[in-house]
Amino acid sequence: MSAPDAQSYWISRQIPTDQFLLYCFDDAGAPLASIREQVLARAAVIADLRTRIREVPGGVDHPHWAPMVPDASLVRLHEGPTTWPACLRSVAALLTERLDPIESPWRLHLFGPVADAPEGGDTGAVVAVLQVAHALGDGRRASGIARELFGSAPATPARAIPAWRPGVALAAAVVRLPVQVARMVLRARPAHLAHRQRERDSAAGVIPPKPPSRPKLPTNAAPDHRRELRTVVVPAATLRGTGVTVTVGATTAISLALSRYLRAHGVGPGVGIAAEVTVAKPGKPLARNHFRNVTVDLHPEIEDVAARAGAIAESLRRGRLRADHPAGAAEDRATAVVPAPLLRHGIDHFDFTAVPDEVTGNTVVSSVDRGPADLVLGGGRVRFTAGFPALSQFMGLTHGVHGIGDRVTVSIATSPAVVPDVDEYERLLRDAIDELRAAAPLPQREGDS
Repeated sequence: MSAPDAQSYWISRQIPTDQFLLYCFDDAGAPLASIREQVLARAAVIADLRTRIREVPGGVDHPHWAPMVPDASLVRLHEGPTTWPACLRSVAALLTERLDPIESPWRLHLFGPVADAPEGGDTGAVVAVLQVAHALGDGRRASGIARELFGSAPATPARAIPAWRPGVALAAAVVRLPVQVARMVLRARPAHLAHRQRERDSAAGVIPPKPPSRPKLPTNAAPDHRRELRTVVVPAATLRGTGVTVTVGATTAISLALSRYLRAHGVGPGVGIAAEVTVAKPGKPLARNHFRNVTVDLHPEIEDVAARAGAIAESLRRGRLRADHPAGAAEDRATAVVPAPLLRHGIDHFDFTAVPDEVTGNTVVSSVDRGPADLVLGGGRVRFTAGFPALSQFMGLTHGVHGIGDRVTVSIATSPAVVPDVDEYERLLRDAIDELRAAAPLPQREGDS
């Protein structure tokens, strides 16, 4: 297992980090039990769904991926009938559950039949929620796994995964440990020099400066055990209507809704707000998790919707420019050879319950294009997809932006302890999207996604 994926696994043992990928399909009448058998037959030949985590004795190395045979316990049936709001409440209740990747790094939840789901009129739906441990993959990779699971073409048979031999893994780790220490020392200096170069480039204006920390706002409060979810499904063209990309369009709508919500709850108009936006790292992925977060200024001071969208696009471009500096890759190369005991020691002794005095963002926006709308489940075609980024001790409101075909879902994940009137916030978001639709077009900004 790579260092970033091992970090994801160890962090998941401290706080919930599982991903929940929701897909809504037309109900073609197949019983959920029959759909489960079809899903398991596909999972049996998909490499990422036939693997689980095994720890090396003594923790002297990163965990390993070992073979697993998917069984019926990995597909939970939530048999209806039910309604779309009730289905979302059931999904929300799952968000505080944690997978044990030693048993399995994934689980599928099937809900149906579901009435009143978006994009279906009077037609019923079946909802599939793929729960994935973050160690198994980031948002893009997890979406690829779902595409294999729900694809209409036959799944490509996976290569056999070597059997788990803990003694062999332990012996190999002991032999490799001195080499890792030497490589860590060798890579530390280039990483340090690259870091210094980034500081010089920042001071010289070659790249943007590091974003400043910001005061906490009401959305930076800790959630309790409850979760609330909302979804807004729109044509992708609605979010591109300002001439920018779906990610920028959705972030602009979130900016409008969030700034208005915060003002209604006592946050002055002069207070700035920002979002942590997930972006892919450049280059070929060397780990299942290949992304960074960049801070994007949401520019609540700009009243004109088109002008705000342009400023947000520029802030995202600048955040990417800084994130793509070679220093980031040098740091990743250094981290990749840190011996597992040192890496795990740092995670085990980090206080995940601590709340900082200042934050880098006041909400999260995670955006993933999940490809063409050619997925099928139980004979029904996919309507839309959604996702719900995890909450943390100082991030009580997150947003997903997930597209499939020509439909995009902007989702809200929060807790009543943070946003007690989530229906009002959803109304503000819908109104903001309507404003975006009516805004004057903007020129496309290079580097947006």
